[in-house]
Amino acid sequence: MKKTYYHIALIFLSILTSCLDDIEPEFEFEEQVFISGLLTNEDDFVTVEIQKTVPVADTTFNAVNDAKVSLFTRDASNTVSLVSDSFNVANGAYTTSEMITPTIGNAYWVEVMLQDQTILKSEEEVLRQPIPILDMVKNDNTVRITFTGPIDEQNFYLIRVEVLKEGELISDNIDVFNDRIMNENPEKFLDIGNIKNDETVRVSINNINFSTFQFYLNVFGGENDFDFASLFLPINIVGNVTNIATNELALGNLE
Repeated sequence: MKKTYYHIALIFLSILTSCLDDIEPEFEFEEQVFISGLLTNEDDFVTVEIQKTVPVADTTFNAVNDAKVSLFTRDASNTVSLVSDSFNVANGAYTTSEMITPTIGNAYWVEVMLQDQTILKSEEEVLRQPIPILDMVKNDNTVRITFTGPIDEQNFYLIRVEVLKEGELISDNIDVFNDRIMNENPEKFLDIGNIKNDETVRVSINNINFSTFQFYLNVFGGENDFDFASLFLPINIVGNVTNIATNELALGNLE
């Protein structure tokens, strides 16, 4: 799949001289469940992906298709209600059977019951105001996005960039960044490169909290390709999902 590039990469070359010994790493693999999902402010179907981790040498996708998924919300008056527990399942992806209309300011969370009756629950996350995109200008093969964000605090963003050609999706990339350097500027810029003249760019920007930002950084590992297809341990991908029986954090993040 075609890639878009929207980072400035700095490569440092270091030459080290030392004595090297080959050490065969030993990891005791323990299968765990990994859950991921993202709810935005747009009317859309909500998808929660559930899979099991695999050993380092295994590149297969170990989907979980027998879980029970429920999406809940809490409104401003502290009333809890079920948004949906009707999900269509395909290869570990649980998608709501109907489109969801989220409410800004409401808190949302997901509960997953596994086949062995284990219940995993994500933290309640408040749906924030969408980030306004002011302008999109193409110059040669680069599209510059101008958007606004709060300037009274450091912000963390999740960016989704979709590239289409003749109405067909050819690239779908997700990345995160923070505005520590440019926080004092009301207008912020994002450059997306490698865009051809016959291609269309669709961008969404979500304001996320620090824990979600750190989770995605750990998953990306410094790269901007978001792919859980061959998930393995060890890696720090603990997010905001908790086993309610043991109160232990599980793998995955739901925002």
